[in-house]
Amino acid sequence: MTAAAKRIEEQLRALPLEDMLLLHEHLVVSIHKKEKAVQELDPALRLDIERRIKEIDAGIAEVIDSFQALNEM
Repeated sequence: MTAAAKRIEEQLRALPLEDMLLLHEHLVVSIHKKEKAVQELDPALRLDIERRIKEIDAGIAEVIDSFQALNEM
């Protein structure tokens, strides 16, 4: 989990239960929408994305910071 996600989690835990439940519902809906969008991708593109994610997770992909990439453009 990223540091930003950890900070958000800490803030969420401080919320009233009703707010937490509403946010949970919104997040679940959002996750389902993203999953549906991924399923609608061209199968070849989806396979390429999955391959690249595995390479990044395995530490064999060469990656650069997004800000660095933008500066190099």
